[in-house]
Amino acid sequence: MAATIVFWLDFISPFAYLANSRLPGIAQRHGASIEYRPLDVQRAKLAAGNFAPSTRSMPDKARFIRRDRLEWAQRYGLPMTDPKAFRAPRLNRGVLYAADRSQARAYANAAFHRVWGLGGDPDDEALLRDVCVQLQWDAGDYLAYVASAEAHERHEQMQKQAWRDGVFGVPMMTVGEEMFWGNDRLDFLEEYLAALSAWEGERP
Repeated sequence: MAATIVFWLDFISPFAYLANSRLPGIAQRHGASIEYRPLDVQRAKLAAGNFAPSTRSMPDKARFIRRDRLEWAQRYGLPMTDPKAFRAPRLNRGVLYAADRSQARAYANAAFHRVWGLGGDPDDEALLRDVCVQLQWDAGDYLAYVASAEAHERHEQMQKQAWRDGVFGVPMMTVGEEMFWGNDRLDFLEEYLAALSAWEGERP
């Protein structure tokens, strides 16, 4: 049975941007699929009992993290530009709209590139419309959906399920009950998928 990687993401996370660039290749190598799920990382942090200040409010840590993510981006051959803001509620809910159209991967790629590759404002309507143009969507329909009560409720229920499952941050990749947190755990995820495939191959 093919494995499913559940990929919890928030477009304000540079490390989710990094992980997003590698996950499709990992999934392809092991015959796995990816299910993209949006998460408000700040709310997830609080739900898990983590009341520490944000990294951006701690200058020494923020400098280190910025250097670290730039080094990862260089390793992956990705552009990395600080975004103009750190709120992405509509862009995150847009994952649901994309998933309904079987375009979640293309949406994640387009959105992450504009936020972290180009340094855009993730809640800027012009950026949202630009993503729609790339994916050949009706921007009015998309914008109405991400502002709708239905989208809010679906996203809320998804977040509550994440908290019940112990998801406390992004990027979080889960395969069944196994959890892999962070871009620097992608090698562990790939090793697990390889072991899972080998085990499946040995079953009678």
